[in-house]
Amino acid sequence: MIICDYGCGQEANYQFKNGKWCCSENCRSCPATRKKISESNKGQNAWNKGKTIGPCSEKIKTKISKSLKGISFSKDHKKKISKGKKLIIKQIKEKYPTFSKIEEMRYNPDKPEEKEIQVHCKNHNCKNSKEKEGWFTPTGHQFDGRRRALEDKNGNDGTYLYCSQYCKDTCPLYRLRSDPYKDNSLPYTYTEYQTFRTFVLERDKYICQFCGKQATHVHHERPQKLEPFFSLDPDYAWSCCEKCHYEKGHKDECSTGNLAKIVCSVESQKFLSESIKVI
Repeated sequence: MIICDYGCGQEANYQFKNGKWCCSENCRSCPATRKKISESNKGQNAWNKGKTIGPCSEKIKTKISKSLKGISFSKDHKKKISKGKKLIIKQIKEKYPTFSKIEEMRYNPDKPEEKEIQVHCKNHNCKNSKEKEGWFTPTGHQFDGRRRALEDKNGNDGTYLYCSQYCKDTCPLYRLRSDPYKDNSLPYTYTEYQTFRTFVLERDKYICQFCGKQATHVHHERPQKLEPFFSLDPDYAWSCCEKCHYEKGHKDECSTGNLAKIVCSVESQKFLSESIKVI
């Protein structure tokens, strides 16, 4: 039996290029080596060996603070850095075309040298809104949030720009998920739909028209959201299993997301804005 050359006394199973034998694949995993490392690191900082770990005294703190004086950036230097990071309106229009088309921008006339960008508040009752011909300066966080909502693939056209928390809380569009004036009533009763569903399944002998397995669902060729008139027309419906219904029937142009985009058209948005103004 070969004994570990690193001093743990265990059987060695691995030989390294230097000819030594060890109980582990890595010499640092050997119990003896680990013990030596822990003892050598006692009372020392892992990053600055030789310096003891512990809270700094007040004298050391004052020395550090004095040594750092003058290194911190001045206000003027910070302004230069922030100006270097800021984008001008021309760059924003080139980089974020969708944002530029929806959000109107201008430079603050009171600070022409700083090129401070201003936008409209989304709350139509606010003095800084587009309806009142007002402007305000958004924060970088507000700008980035609105930009992501408009430019990113997963954006939802939300994160509107508000000049204050009060405008956000009182805006009727804040946290609005659907049209409050939309008629959600179905063009048929529950009994009528069950009769239609049973007829389609029996006609197709409960066989999925996609894969040939047992059918439990009925798919509408003409989406109910767009053409509710054909909701109970068996000529535009067929039987399918649950998997095929959502993977093949409701995919691409017939997906729920795409249908929602069609339903929430520009006309419906105009109707909603006009109704809110009346209120």
